[in-house]
Parts: sequence; C-alpha cells; structure tokens
Amino acid sequence: MAVDFYISLGILAVFNLLFALAFMLVMIPLCMAKTASYAVMKRNFKSYFSNPTGYVFLAIFVLLTSMAAFWPHEFFNANLANLNQLNGQITLIMLLFIPAITMGLWADEKRLGTDELLLTLPATDFDIVIGKYIAAVSVFTVSLLFSQICNFLVLSALSQGSLDVGMFLTTYVGYWFIGLAMIALGMVASFLTNNLTLAFVLGIVINSPFVLLQYSDMFVTGAQSVSFFSEASMGRQFTDFGSGVISLSSLTYFLVMTLVGIYLSMVLIGRRHWLGGRDGESRLGHYLLRSACLLVIAISGTLIFVMHDVRWDFTANHTSSLLPETRQLLRELETEEPIRIEAFVSANVPESHAQTKLDLLNYLNEFRGLGGSRVLVTIHEGVDSFSETADIAREKYGIEPRQMVSQSRGSFKQEDVILGAAIQRGLDRVVIPFFDNGIPVEYELIRSIGTVTAQKKNRLGVLNTDAKLFGGVEQGMMGGFQQIPRQIILDELEKFYEVIEVDPSETIAPGDYDVLLAVQPSSLTPPQLENLITAIRSGIPTALCDDPMPVGLNQAPPISQNKRSPQQMMGQGAPPQAKGDIRQLWNLLGVQMVGEKLPTNPNFNALIVWQDYNPERRFEGLGNVTPEWVFIDRNLPGARAADQPLPINQEVALTKDLQQMLFLFPGGLVKQSDFPKSLNYTPLISTATQPQMIGTVSLDELTRAFSGPQMQQPRRQFAPLDQGRVEPYVLAALINGTLEEGGGDINVAMVGDIDLLHNDFVQLRAQNIDGVPLEIDNTNFLLNLLDHLAGEPRFIPIRSRSAPLARLSLMDEITKMSRQRSTQLIEDATARAKTVEEELQDELQAPIDELNKKLAQLQERGRTGQDISEQDIQEFQQRNLELNQRRTAVQKRMEVAREKLQAEFKQEQERITRDLNREVLYRQNQVKMLAVALPPIPPILIGIIVFVIRRLKEREGLSKDRIVK
Repeated sequence: MAVDFYISLGILAVFNLLFALAFMLVMIPLCMAKTASYAVMKRNFKSYFSNPTGYVFLAIFVLLTSMAAFWPHEFFNANLANLNQLNGQITLIMLLFIPAITMGLWADEKRLGTDELLLTLPATDFDIVIGKYIAAVSVFTVSLLFSQICNFLVLSALSQGSLDVGMFLTTYVGYWFIGLAMIALGMVASFLTNNLTLAFVLGIVINSPFVLLQYSDMFVTGAQSVSFFSEASMGRQFTDFGSGVISLSSLTYFLVMTLVGIYLSMVLIGRRHWLGGRDGESRLGHYLLRSACLLVIAISGTLIFVMHDVRWDFTANHTSSLLPETRQLLRELETEEPIRIEAFVSANVPESHAQTKLDLLNYLNEFRGLGGSRVLVTIHEGVDSFSETADIAREKYGIEPRQMVSQSRGSFKQEDVILGAAIQRGLDRVVIPFFDNGIPVEYELIRSIGTVTAQKKNRLGVLNTDAKLFGGVEQGMMGGFQQIPRQIILDELEKFYEVIEVDPSETIAPGDYDVLLAVQPSSLTPPQLENLITAIRSGIPTALCDDPMPVGLNQAPPISQNKRSPQQMMGQGAPPQAKGDIRQLWNLLGVQMVGEKLPTNPNFNALIVWQDYNPERRFEGLGNVTPEWVFIDRNLPGARAADQPLPINQEVALTKDLQQMLFLFPGGLVKQSDFPKSLNYTPLISTATQPQMIGTVSLDELTRAFSGPQMQQPRRQFAPLDQGRVEPYVLAALINGTLEEGGGDINVAMVGDIDLLHNDFVQLRAQNIDGVPLEIDNTNFLLNLLDHLAGEPRFIPIRSRSAPLARLSLMDEITKMSRQRSTQLIEDATARAKTVEEELQDELQAPIDELNKKLAQLQERGRTGQDISEQDIQEFQQRNLELNQRRTAVQKRMEVAREKLQAEFKQEQERITRDLNREVLYRQNQVKMLAVALPPIPPILIGIIVFVIRRLKEREGLSKDRIVK
C-alpha cells in the first residue's frame, strides 16, 4: 500500500510539474512579445500574495473545498474514494471565491486612480486585459494547488493507496477550467464599476446564471427547454471531468466562455474611445451588435462540438468510458428517429448502489457524447420521491421509488430511492424500473437501445417443468396449497427476449424458438422428454439445467427422486406420474452426471459435488454454509498451476470475464466413455483439483445427516486419486457438433444446478454484507449462456464488465475491526449464557443419576433373585417424588434463567451494536475533523510568515526612536 501511495504521489508530482512547464512555455513568449502584459501580471500577482489578506482568502478556499468534500456524511455512506461531494458544490464555492479575486482587477485601479497611468503606458488594451487575466488565473491556480495536495493526501490515506489518480487529476483539471471561465466573466464585472463591493456583487450576478442553470429542472419540470438550459450550466459541463473523462465539448464550452469574457473586458476597457465617438456620437449599438454576434458564434460553435464530441478517459480501469463493443454497436445503429433516454436519479442512494449510480451517470454522458443527434439523453438528477419529476416518472413510465435501507451516522433508516430510465424510439419503449447491482448498467442501456431499434426480439422458449419458473399453485404434502412465486430471472430475460412458456407435452417445432431453456428436464414425463430430445436433435440451441438436490427451487424433484403426487391429502391421492429416463438425453449428448443407476431406484442416483473452499466468510450470516456450497473463482487452490485446467474457462467469451460463481448442492458432469468424436465438449465451470478438497455425497446421506434431531456430519467421499492428482468435477459445459446418428447439428449447454435461477441469486449481487457488495456472477453467467446459444455474442463482453471504483479501504478496515470485536463480544455473551444453562442442567442431572443408580441396584437385585423390601420400594418412590419435585423446580428456574439470559443477551447485543455504531461514527468524525482542520493550516502559516517579513522590511532603515512601541 505504501508503494501504491508513492507511485500515486509521483504521478501527481509529475503532472503538476508538466502543468507548470506548459504554463511557463506559454508565459515565456508572452514575456518576450508582450512585456507590458508580463509587467501587469507580475504586479497584480505579487500584490495579492504580498498581503496576508490573500492568504486568508486562500485558507478559506481550501477550508471550503475540504468541508464540501469530506464533511457531508454522504461521503462515508457512498464509501468511494472520489470527490463527488465536492463536485456537486464546487461551482457554488467558486461563485463566492472567484469574484473575490477579480473584484479588484480594474475596480481597484479606478478607485486609486492608477487606471490612467496604465492606459498611458505604451501598451494596447489587450496587453492590459490579458495581463490582468493571467494574474487572476495564476492566483486561482495556486489556490487550487493547495486544495489539490491536501485533498490528495486525505483520499490517499483513506483509500490506502488505491486512489484513482487519473480521475482525481481530471477532476482538478475541470475545476481549473471552471475557474478560467468564471475569472473571465468576473473580470467583466470589475471593468463595470470602481467600487470593490459592487464589483464583487456584479461578479456573482454575472456568473450565477451559468451556475444556477444546473438546478433549473428542480423548479420547472416537463419542459424540453429547461433540460437544454440545465445542460448549458457549468456544473453539467463539468460532469465529464468529475468522472475522469476530458471531452472536447466541455473544453470548448469553457474556452469559448473564457474568450467571450476576455473580449467583453477589452470592449469595456476601450469604451473611452467608442462611448462618445470621435464626433461625440456613441457606437454602443455597434459594439452591442458585435457582442451579440460573438455570442451566437460561440453558442453555435459549442453545439457543433457537442454534436460531434471526442472523449478521452483517464481513469485507471477506463471505468467511465464505454467498451469498444458498445461503441461499435452505437456506430451500427440504423434509425431515422432519434433514440431518447430519460433517466431519473435520486440525490442520495445507499452505499450498496453508490457505484451503480455513478456508472449510470457516467455512461449516460458517454451515450450523449458518442450518440450525437441519434441519442438524446435527459438526466433528472436529485429527484425526490414526492416531487413533480417523480410523478412524471411514475405516471409516464411506471418508474416507482424503491424503499431501501441506508445507514447514516450510526442509525438505519428507510428511504425511497429512484434509479430508473426509459429508452424509447417512436412508439417503441423499454423501461428499466430500477438499476440494480446484478446486471451492469452499460449492458442494460445498450441492450435496451438495441431492443427499441430492432423490429423483433429473439424468441426464448422456457419449458414448463416441475421447477415452475412462471409460478403457480402447488398442493402441500400435508394438504392445503402453497403459492409458488414467479422467478425474477424471467423479468430480466423479458427485457431482451420474447419469453414464451413452452408446453413440453406438445411437439416443439425447430423454427418456433431461437433458444430453449429446460430447467430440471429430469422431471419430465417420458413423452415430454422425448419431445425435448427431438427438439435438440432438430438443432434448436438448448440450455439444460438439472440438479441432484434443488434447494431454492425445491418444488422440483431431485434427479434421484420420483415426481410428487398431483394430489396428496393425508396419505391419499393419485400416484405420481412416471419420470422419463434422463439417461436417454445424456446418451444423446455423450455425457452424464456423476453417480450410478441403483437396482432399488428407478431413477438415476446423481451424486452431489462438494468442495472445501469458501472465500466469502461473510456468507456465514446468510445460512448454513456447508462444503456443498461450491464457490468457484480464479483464486481456487491450484487454479493457476500450469498443468491444471482453469476453474473458469478463459478461452470462451461467455465465461472469461466472470469473477466468482456459487453453486448450491450441484451435480458434476463427465464425458461418457463412448463420447462421439463428431461432438465437442467444452468445460465452462470446474471445481478445484486439490486432493482431499473435493468429492461427492449422496442425497440420502445428506438427508439422514441434516434431518435428525441433532445435526451430524454426513459421510462425504473424496474424489479418487490418479497418480497423486484428482480430476475436477465439471459443473457446466458446452456440447456442440454433429450427431453420428441422424447427422443433425446440436448446440447444447448443460449446467449441474438450477438454483442459480432462483430469486435469491438474481438479487444476491445487490446485497451488501459488511459494507462490501457481493460479486456473484450467476445471473450474468446464465444470460451469457443464453446469448451464446442464441447467436448474440455482441453483448457478452459488455455484460461481463467489472471495474469497481476505489473505496475508502481505511474506513472498511476500521469498520471490520469494530465488527469483529462486536462479534467476539456477542460470542462471549452467548458462551456465558450457555454456561449458566449447563450448570442448571447439571444440577438437575445429579439427582437423576442418583435415582437411576438406585433403580439399577433394585433391578440387579430382582434379576439375581434377591428380595426387594417394601422399604426399598418406598425409598425409591420417595426419591422419584423428590426428583419430580426437583425437576419441576429446576425447570422453572431454568425457564426463568433462560428468559433472563435472553433478555440480558438482547440488551447486550443492542448495547454492542450501539457501541459499534458509536465507534464507527467516532472514527468518521475524527477523519472529518482532520480532513477539514489541517488543510487551511499551511496557507495560514505562510501568510503569517509573509506578514512578519513584511513588517521587518518596513522597519529597515528606521531609527529606533521613530518606531512606535
């Protein structure tokens, strides 16, 4: 981390040196050709920094930028190492700071009467104006340099060296260009008056329209002109810089505004020549017309570059620019009507969706810049759920606010979040109600654009199997009915496919569907299975998902079990339908699942694959994680060995960009010994290959171990060794080629798990555990698989894109350490409660053992023929009575103690949670105080030193008796 910090610091230093060198290269010719401009610039620059007042303004500017960047608690809620909070306030800060710099440029000269001296110098009006302007720019640049270094140190410390330096530098380049434009306009205000206060106010007034236009859509909604003026604001034009992108349109906007301001200043300084004219006639109308023409030319030139934009992404992983595949798809768009994208974004979103919001804003700006006149983008940012804009989103597009839980200052709260968009062309429309973390934003946008520009979607046929993806009603085992929800994965598929429910009892015609999805085909009846096999033989691309132990979609029977009875009430009802022999389908493909056919079971006994590897310990809070939760990622032990296959196939486009997969109780795929040579078998997802790390277990064994009164460890079998190594279990594979029998071409994907289609997996990536979102790519894998089979590979690299932004790693570690201490305290409290309960149990067990001992003695005496006296029986009965009384008393004590322990445990847990939140908030406040209090200190110290030096110089040459003490 220290190395990363020094590398980032080196990049920052080199950038600043290059910037200073470029500034000097501009200044040297100016000094040689325009000596008067250099003299004016030098005089104004030195006068600003020779006075302690200048350093006070500098300290205030640094303080304001630090407060805007780090003081809002949204900075910690978002948990991203960037200046987003400052970006939203920088124009308002400069609206106050820039006029303070420009107010004295000419107004002070007129006030002191030195303007006449400047105007009589052998210099043109341009020399004076440009000298004044460069002096103000130099002062602003020094101020910005102080802010840059301070904020860099803070963000680097919080991100522990992982700061995106490219985004940070472009952000400050954007600040600099905002300053260039504001200084030019503020200088116009200074030429209008000789009063400093009035010059300051006029500087604010002239700049404020270009600042406040950003917020115009907060007051007036529904008007296209309002959106246009909002896009013309400085804040919106700065957006690209803040996301790490330098765009030609934004550069043109600020440079044109700068040139207009300088020209107007030249017109105003020269009004002594034209206001009265040579013959006393005013030429005011002439210069007003010239200024108006200049404004028209400036606006037209800016719009030309907006329509033909060029963009450069300087972020570390190019996170703010579109992929080449997306750019290619945009270039290939053929549409006579423009595509309109209207997005609605809340001001604040929870930490789990902070990056999603940034991605949405960045990519929408990219689409606007690259789409030209074909893609028109309107962004409603900062939308409140009760606003008129939210009503438009709700009524026009059906984009509803979603209630989400966020944490602020140690407390949890629910808030309505709007994060949706509508893409339309003519009457065709695709609405994305909410951008979640499961699917990349770039993919959702470009796929939606492709949908509204295409005449028809690919047809996806989903077989109606016992998995019941479309939902429905099922009768329970003990009577009654249970509602099976429709799976959310279908909603995702319907965005881009024409999803059709297929009855497997009917013949499946080859031309009816572009791709089939069969979930748990082992649950099909013999005629249904035959229809599926015929469809595969006919060449319909098919995705097969079969599972030896469905967990989420548990309404589907495992491969080794019979179908459920359609009506089963108290042991009565019709017998279940017979299942087809799934081996017929496997034999067609030349593969099978790991397992065997038992004589006692008509179904194939598919084994469950387990793997002793869990990189996500955070999952421990989500459920009973066992080795049958098979995690697959690139960090599997032995995954990078030269002689071992990669767990995630890197040679196939549909899997090469996946990061992590999770299969619940999956089955393993193997090639049959007589696998046809005309077919190709491509493993996609495989387990590890380390001995004693992988193996199989039967469904019956897991049921026996987990369904008893006490949880037991099932008897798991290790994978067999072959010369010191094991073969990995394949969890997903592609089978394609030409069938030897019949000669037809097939294109099939086979997956040993169906739970990846369950709602929980679709929503899993949106969850946020321990402050870090999960990166499970199950949904992306399934969508990639279907796109691959349907012959739509264009969107696969876009969907698989993963380039997370830099986070506040230091705060993550502090939170993690605090949470670990809290977890340990909770475990200690649990152990204490368990100890008290065991002590009470031991107190009850002692007389029970004594009574059992007496009973055993009596039984032994009876067995050996010894007499049992009446006194012995009475003694035993008395002890039994005492035992029952004691048991009743102890049980009452145990119940009271248990209730007391539970109450104490709950109080302890709440106290620990409060302490955790309090500690995290305390650390955050510490960071805020240091980040805000320390940056203004250097300019203040420099100002004090300048003041002392100035006072000492004033005393030089004075006699001691003239110095006032």
